[in-house]
Amino acid sequence: MTRTTPSLLTALLALALPPATGATDIAVCTDRGRLTVELFDEQAPMHVSNFLSYMDQGFYTGTVFHRVIENFVVQGGGHDRDLQRKPVGEPIVNESMNGLSNLRGTLAGARTDDPDSATSQFFINLADNTGLDGSERTPGYTVFGRVRNGMTVVDEIAALPTRAAGNFPGDVTDPLVAITAMARIPAQRPFPELGEARRLDAIREQITASIDAEDLPAASGWFNAYHAECGEMTADLRITEATVAMVTQRKPVATAALDEYFRLASPRHGSYEVAQALYEMLVPEGAENIIAAPSAALAQLAGECLIDKPPALPDGGTATLDEMLEGQTAIRTFLSQSEESIECLDSTAKSHGLMDEQRSLLIRAHNDTVDVMEEIAENFNAQIGIFRQRE
Repeated sequence: MTRTTPSLLTALLALALPPATGATDIAVCTDRGRLTVELFDEQAPMHVSNFLSYMDQGFYTGTVFHRVIENFVVQGGGHDRDLQRKPVGEPIVNESMNGLSNLRGTLAGARTDDPDSATSQFFINLADNTGLDGSERTPGYTVFGRVRNGMTVVDEIAALPTRAAGNFPGDVTDPLVAITAMARIPAQRPFPELGEARRLDAIREQITASIDAEDLPAASGWFNAYHAECGEMTADLRITEATVAMVTQRKPVATAALDEYFRLASPRHGSYEVAQALYEMLVPEGAENIIAAPSAALAQLAGECLIDKPPALPDGGTATLDEMLEGQTAIRTFLSQSEESIECLDSTAKSHGLMDEQRSLLIRAHNDTVDVMEEIAENFNAQIGIFRQRE
């Protein structure tokens, strides 16, 4: 899927993506499903513009619903999967006197006690929370949209158990629920005659065709269409999206895509070094820490489960019989230790109180260990074959 090359990056750096037109319908893709939202451009222009600005930069990708109170609100848009606060821009002016009420299914801007402090965070009302409306004396919470379809997804999130996590004393869902993508819904749905699976295939084909034709603005548009359908984003698609966004000078989108790539891909993935190089171009001062974070997090989470690197393989073309036997013993020991490591990782993954991303990290370590075991066994068998040919 990843077809963009470094030479193409260099050749097309001058391209710029035209600003998107003011669509009012967006898709919100979550770990629990898809919902569509209608934005109220005329009644809350500043909140809508602010929300779309964050969205178009990929800001909401990877953010979680960190405050969920049943029969009240589902709130998100400000913290990542580690429950760390994301940096935001300037706050906007309160627009709660726009005649819109905080009824069930509406979106409103979250804020502090300061009426004019809303930034990126928003909440979805689970009930008719008219007490949050503004009055002549007191500004309220600005309603700027409503869920058109998908309130069942919101209700499912609201029904999850909650707990204290990160710096929050409570109201964090267990497991965490993240936004995986957010995009404007095109005025004309692409390939309306096709079923869902075939439509997603057709959009991916258009992404590839646009890249092959070196029309990266078109590829960006097709990525938006893919996100609007909540298509699954594999590691390969994330690195492709990051490359396209980088070349079209949409650096925040590229950074968000790479953040998701590093969450999905192991260092053994074919594009990992390309992703590292891209990240160093985008965030040179933070690339080392961010790229190394999974290893550091894993060491902190399950350091007792980890083992040393595999032993060096004997060269079947030159090794003596004793050296081959020593290598066999070392490899058997390593494989035995690897099996114990896998059991330890699995046991740790079943522990209570872990967040989703921590379990994912442990599962990835499990899979990587299995890959290494299979690779070293295969390579050693190949060296045995070479050794026997010498006899």
